[in-house]
Amino acid sequence: MNWLKQLNPGNSLRAQISFASGALALVLSLVLSFLAAENSKQQIEKREGEAFASRARNALDVMDRGMFERSREIRNAATLDDIRNPHVPIERKRNILERLQHNFNAYAWIGICNTQGKGIVGTGKYLEGKDLSKRPWCTKGREGDYFGDVHDALLLAKLLPNPSGQTFYLVDVAAPVIDAEGVLQGVLCGHIYWNWAEEALDSTRTPGKDILLVSRDGLVLSGPEQPRSELSSLAPLTMQAIRQGGNDSGYLLEKWSNGKTYLVGYAKSSGYRDYPGLGWASLVRQDVSQAFAPAHQLRQRILMMGVALGLLFAWLGWLLAEHIARPIVRISRAANKVATGDLAYDVPEQQGGDEVAQLSRAIHAMVSNLTREIRQRRKAEESMRLSAAVFANNTEAIMITDADHNIVMINRAFTEINGYTEAEVLGKNPRLLASGKQGKEFYRDFYAALHNKDAWRGEIWNKRKNGEIFPEWVTVSVIRDQQAAITHYIAIYMDITERKKEEERIQYLANYDVLTGLPNRYLLNDRLEQGLSLAQRHQTKVAVMFIDLDHFKNINDSLGHDVGDALLKMVSQRLKGCLRRSDTIARQGGDEFVALLGDLNSEDEVTFVCEKMLHSLREEFEVAEYHLSVGTSIGVSIYPDDGETSVQLLRNADLAMYRAKDAGRNRFEYYKPEMNTKALQRLHLENALRSAIAENQLMVYCQPKVNVNSGAVVGLEALLRWKHPQLGFVSPAEFIPVAEESGLINEIGDWVLRQTALQQRLWQSHGYAIVPIAVNLSARQCGQKDLVEKIQTIVRDTGLPPQFIEFELTESMLMDMGVNCLELMNKLSSAGFSLALDDFGTGYSSLSRLKLLPVKTLKIDQSFVRDIATDENDEIIVNATAVLAHAMEMKVVAEGVETQQQLEFIRDLQCEEYQGYLFSRPVPPDEAEQFLRQD
Repeated sequence: MNWLKQLNPGNSLRAQISFASGALALVLSLVLSFLAAENSKQQIEKREGEAFASRARNALDVMDRGMFERSREIRNAATLDDIRNPHVPIERKRNILERLQHNFNAYAWIGICNTQGKGIVGTGKYLEGKDLSKRPWCTKGREGDYFGDVHDALLLAKLLPNPSGQTFYLVDVAAPVIDAEGVLQGVLCGHIYWNWAEEALDSTRTPGKDILLVSRDGLVLSGPEQPRSELSSLAPLTMQAIRQGGNDSGYLLEKWSNGKTYLVGYAKSSGYRDYPGLGWASLVRQDVSQAFAPAHQLRQRILMMGVALGLLFAWLGWLLAEHIARPIVRISRAANKVATGDLAYDVPEQQGGDEVAQLSRAIHAMVSNLTREIRQRRKAEESMRLSAAVFANNTEAIMITDADHNIVMINRAFTEINGYTEAEVLGKNPRLLASGKQGKEFYRDFYAALHNKDAWRGEIWNKRKNGEIFPEWVTVSVIRDQQAAITHYIAIYMDITERKKEEERIQYLANYDVLTGLPNRYLLNDRLEQGLSLAQRHQTKVAVMFIDLDHFKNINDSLGHDVGDALLKMVSQRLKGCLRRSDTIARQGGDEFVALLGDLNSEDEVTFVCEKMLHSLREEFEVAEYHLSVGTSIGVSIYPDDGETSVQLLRNADLAMYRAKDAGRNRFEYYKPEMNTKALQRLHLENALRSAIAENQLMVYCQPKVNVNSGAVVGLEALLRWKHPQLGFVSPAEFIPVAEESGLINEIGDWVLRQTALQQRLWQSHGYAIVPIAVNLSARQCGQKDLVEKIQTIVRDTGLPPQFIEFELTESMLMDMGVNCLELMNKLSSAGFSLALDDFGTGYSSLSRLKLLPVKTLKIDQSFVRDIATDENDEIIVNATAVLAHAMEMKVVAEGVETQQQLEFIRDLQCEEYQGYLFSRPVPPDEAEQFLRQD
């Protein structure tokens, strides 16, 4: 029973020591576990919170830089000549925009709207012809660069490939398109898939953490929460911190609406360079159960350690039974751990007022101070190593001087740029770099600004060790001590030699043509304005000559652009040789040149120059192995007789040049007022025609094709009609050539084909037995590379079988297109469409070519049918044509049959079908139903 007494603390000092040691260890472990866990939580909260905020800020920086790059691409594209020139074909502009979209596949669409808000060109031809006037980018983009916030894309979602059918979101960047005269032409916009921005928020880069993007209005744009939900309802404290934080970032703890408490880091977008940002905010959050898991693990480990230490101390106390030795041994062991470098070990304190307790507290304080100082020293050393690495590896030259302007430190880039080694410059004054280009006044202002503002930034010309003088961009800062006394100067240099050269090249490219070296249109305009000012002051005349090479396109198409470019260089030199040194010859673009003759007293001087140019260009050019001749058409306008502004003079000279081409080419013409009148009439007709397309003034009439023997309607021909609100019906002979020249014929042709196919389907749905309808194709339409695919798409979309559409091509068109026409006709025939040769006999067709064409129908022109009963020659021609067609297994259709006598003649000639007023004039579709029979 003696050992039981020894276990009783009231009877045994050893038991008291043992139990006291064990209890003390357990209490200390509980306190330490709590304090360590709380301290760990605070450290984790601060460290992870700052890391989350930094991650959020980095994600926003990536998106801001991306938006800046997209904006710069759109702005650069808006300044391209081919984009801002209203005369450049739409197809050319579309090719440029599609290449831009191809370079950055995050673009959903890139396009241009005009000043009326109508889409004029876009990638994939989407939104072309659409009313975009209510789009913010189309209205606000006219005033300057535009950045649009995230929005849905209901229209583009239907037009663009979208297998899922879900609504997707876009962000916009836009810039105004201003032509060379400073006139706003429209707005260039790029729609960017929102998926691009979501890549910057990819949570897989930070596993276990959620990343959210919030709009300026507090809507969740991306992340694990419901899209478009309000952050103020999910996490009101976080939303309040974002709104009150300005552009700062930060972090906090908050319980969200889903019941979970998160550690949240946030940051707000501050833009990038001239991109102001859209006010977005980014959040990075993590469930505190995961974020503070290390703290809970630490508490458990400390508690387990406390239990183990309590048992250990109790066992040692029981064995040693030494009241003084017990804490001394414990302190000794703790001191040994600290001595071996274990700074994470926390020395427990001994309670009491004796020497052992004082020693314990002193050691505890010493270890804490020592640990803190070592950690601070390590942090400072790491910071110094980082600063030294940044200083040494910076690509910009860095030079540090003392207060007396003696160089005390340089980096490696300084030696690479200036050529001086560290040993050659240390202790010397920076004036050894002076080039002598800046005088005393410059340096006086330099030091005055430096001492007043403690910083200076600007351009300086310095001299390298080898004597080369070069430009540098320098930033100088003043370092002061706590008493505001100057201790050091820090100068950062950046060599801008290449930038200077690039600026000079840009200046050259902005004013001169790259191919010929002649002034371009911008420099021409500047010199023309100067010439007009001098002419006005000295009461002299100025001549503007618009020079265009005749049929130059044939040389490019047949011999290649390299030969064409070489020829343009030679032509420019000959034209330049025909002028005085005071005159200007500029390349306007392509094969167009403009000459400016100043200080003139009479038109005779201009006539002499024009004749000299025509004579000079008549001589052959030797380009490689070719001997080439070119003609030229020249138009002349005179100041002040033909205009008082540069715009008027250039426009009138251009009109005179076209008059020279119409008059036979290879000649010159002076401007006359009636030229402008004719051009205005054509322009008004073209503008009215554009309005006619938009306002549905165009109509499709139908004229029957009748079987000669049975009198039954076996086909129809679609004929375009235009009813103007004021002018009434406009003759196709007037507006079709305008549509051809302006390029509107492509859009009109697509419309006619679509209306014709839809009308066929409408008749079919009403129970009529439909017959093939013939649609005319123009040469301009046949020049489209994707014509066959476009035709197939239109007909397929209407659901009409291709055998109910017949295409008519004129004989003259076949001659102009040559081999390309044969390829086009074979494709149309293979697609199931019938083909007819219209106006046969008027174009001097080659019979050898005719037999190669997949044509099933030959239409005899009405000029031969009109006098068939009275003119023996016409009868012979029609008869020969019918025999030829039948021999080639073609059907013959006679056009313009107006009398019964004409009908009898073509019946005797065994023509199968006819058209003409004898049976019916062209009629609207609702009247044409009478020619169709009910199924």
